[in-house]
Parts: sequence; structure tokens; C-alpha cells
Amino acid sequence: MRLRRRFLWRREGVPPTELVVEARREGKARVHDGEAEQLVDFAPLPGGRGSIILPSGRQVTGRVAAGRDGRIEAWVRGRRLAIGLSDPLRARAAAASQSALEASEVRAQIPGRVIEVRVAAGDSVEAGTTMIVLEAMKMQNEIRAESSARVAHVECAAGDPVEAGALLLRLEPDESPESQVQSPKSGDVNRTP
Repeated sequence: MRLRRRFLWRREGVPPTELVVEARREGKARVHDGEAEQLVDFAPLPGGRGSIILPSGRQVTGRVAAGRDGRIEAWVRGRRLAIGLSDPLRARAAAASQSALEASEVRAQIPGRVIEVRVAAGDSVEAGTTMIVLEAMKMQNEIRAESSARVAHVECAAGDPVEAGALLLRLEPDESPESQVQSPKSGDVNRTP
């Protein structure tokens, strides 16, 4: 079995360091932090726990888990220890979902002519709503909303020629009460899809 994972190791006053953990064979792992490499012994224990023997000979036993935010936590002797490791892929996914909640721009993907503008500034749109119809290469292309939003500004009009990359609309998060629903399980407020 060979398992390889990358983490970001965050320590106070030091820039984040990429940490690579590679389990090459049962009970052995190689940990590389960009400068040094260490070989550690590990063993899974019943109940989701594990034991690690460090190169110094010190043995640490506990439970390690990744939280929803991707940060790694360890529980040793009933105490929670924040290790300061996070999965960079989860961090990127969280950043992408956050950027979806921020203002965005809708741009033409190909050159063409605006046939129809179906929204106006201030309109709320749901995911999948057609906002603009663009004619390109003798075909009509519908430009649809990727998520719920509010139209902040329309930058084009019917009949306008547009180049690839031309700004068509500006969208911002829809904060109206209709765009939020109560989750029946948790009571959290979530955006509608």
C-alpha cells in the first residue's frame, strides 16, 4: 500500500509550509517538510485511534480527524490539539464557494451580437435562468445564471456587437429573504440551489 497526502502546516509567525506524508509500507511513513525528511512508525488501533513513534523514540497515541474546514485535529488523552495542518484542496474548494457568494462578472465567451437581454438591474435570478441571448456563428447561445444572484448592472443592450471577453452583466449575491431557506435538520440558513 502506498498513500501520499499533501498538507499545509501553519505555525504562528512562520509562513505556511507544505508537508508531504507518504505511507510506503505497513507501519512506516515518510514525512517531508521541504527541508528535512523523517521516518516515523505508526500503527492503527481499535476505535479509530492510532499510535505514532517519532524518531526521538517518543510514542504518541490518540485519534486524528479532519474537520469540515479541512483542518486536522488530534485528540490525545481526552484533550483536543489543533495540529495546524490543513488540506490545500479543501481550502481551495472553500475559497471557490466563498467567491461564488461575492460579486461576479458575466463575460462573453465568444464574439457575437446580443440578440436579447432578459434581465434588468435589480432583478433576482435563480440558477439556470437565461439572462442574455447571444448570436455567434449563426447560432443563438443562452447565457444562464450559474447560481442565485441579483443583477447589479447590465453592460450591454440588444443589437450590440461584442468581442470575446466583453463584460455583459455584473452580478452580486442575492440577500433577499426569498433566496434563503431554513434547513430542516440543522436550522442553518442556506442558499437555495
